[in-house]
Amino acid sequence: MRKVYYGFTVVQLVTVLALFYLVTFGAFERPAPLPGTEGALIDYHIMVGEMVVPLLSLLTTIVAAIARAGARLVTLSITPFALVAVQLFVIFSLAEMAGHTDERSTTGGLIVLGFHSLVGVTILGVAAVLVHRARALAKGAVRATPSAVHA
Repeated sequence: MRKVYYGFTVVQLVTVLALFYLVTFGAFERPAPLPGTEGALIDYHIMVGEMVVPLLSLLTTIVAAIARAGARLVTLSITPFALVAVQLFVIFSLAEMAGHTDERSTTGGLIVLGFHSLVGVTILGVAAVLVHRARALAKGAVRATPSAVHA
């Protein structure tokens, strides 16, 4: 089951990398349509970021628990889900409170939205660490839980 967990972490990392690739579709599309507009290429980034990454994070967490990967890896596995929630419910809400809309930018909104990329890089880092640790766990290089020491 630990190899399955490793496989899930690899799929999650590849998905996060695809998310970074897909954002360029929206960033460089000209003329730049608003998200949600028919044919807007940024919608692929939005779909993967809002649905696929959180779903994979939840599934990876479940597999980590079944594989008895240990509390630290289970917690780390749910971290991308939590970070996506921060993106959706904190960063975008704060940008809106700072006056940013789809039709108009504000300096405050753009400052807040800069954190969108930083949280995205954090998600990428977590996904990479998960792959590394899950690989070590699958190969038996580390134990999931420390053994109890009997006196």
